Amino acid sequence: MSFRVRPMRKGEAEAVAAMVRGLAEHIGTGFVPRLTGERLEAAGDLIDVVVAEDEHGQLAGACLGLMTFSTWRGAPGLYVVDLFVRPEARGQGLGEALLRCQARRFASRGAAFIKLEVDETNGGAERFYARLGFAKKTQDRLYVLEQDRLETFISMGEET
Repeated sequence: MSFRVRPMRKGEAEAVAAMVRGLAEHIGTGFVPRLTGERLEAAGDLIDVVVAEDEHGQLAGACLGLMTFSTWRGAPGLYVVDLFVRPEARGQGLGEALLRCQARRFASRGAAFIKLEVDETNGGAERFYARLGFAKKTQDRLYVLEQDRLETFISMGEET
């Protein structure tokens, strides 16, 4: 089967959101992402999406990325939010093709590195990224202040 990697088109956001939900299901987090097609479209100025389309026009994968900036590197970079290939399309190089397409798009905008996170239970993804040359940065720790606590945090402090 042949595939074409291209930017997401209008009307495809819900299919991409479904793939993100499929990613969560695939890795077995027990968490259902809140992403909807409507929310993805509303975030269009923040996030860039490329998709893999099969010869029948069906979406087989997606890579969602955004521009970030590293003060340590003094450079902009690509932050890969999600990369997913439908199970029936795996093993054909689609993940790599999606990631390369996104890397080219962001490099043309000045990106000098790629950063991403991998769920600790997703050994397949760890092997995939290692094969592509990504280095695991064990010295970094991810911290998140979720919405309910963010609102409390903001309301507790005085404006300066």
